[in-house]
Amino acid sequence: MLLRTYKEEDAEKILEWINNEREFRLWTADRYDTYPATPQDINKNYSQCQEISNFYPLTLEDDGKIIGHLILRNPGDDNEVVRMGFIIVDKSIRGKGYGKKLINTAIRYAKENLGAKEINLGVFVNNVSAFHCYESVGFITTRIDKNAYQFYDEQWDCAEMVLKKTNGS
Repeated sequence: MLLRTYKEEDAEKILEWINNEREFRLWTADRYDTYPATPQDINKNYSQCQEISNFYPLTLEDDGKIIGHLILRNPGDDNEVVRMGFIIVDKSIRGKGYGKKLINTAIRYAKENLGAKEINLGVFVNNVSAFHCYESVGFITTRIDKNAYQFYDEQWDCAEMVLKKTNGS
């Protein structure tokens, strides 16, 4: 498996993994005004993010096939803090451990290439499979923001998670 720099042509494939607006909002929250998003929307957003911060969109390939995607970024002035986001795996292979492989590969990348000393993320609590995936690779919940996002008539809580420190990390 190869974690590589995102290419603009990846956007079309990534968007195919999303079945409906609810899944889209679990993935992006309010980062996009409209659903469905287009590849151009994704690429415009990423381009703007790269102009204003340390922003690293990455794609996971297996035998040349795109199977996962996420972004890493420095959310503040401390370059040793890296935040993961927009984490998604091809829907045809979900539940088979590829999410864990994507996250673990990204953790190594963040530590080795970005000098990360802390890695954190946010996840909607009702995104149960993602929440458990993050826990399984060592993230712990540090805070839950109640009613952090409104999706139509639903209020979603958001868990802030940080990768727990282990020996050597």
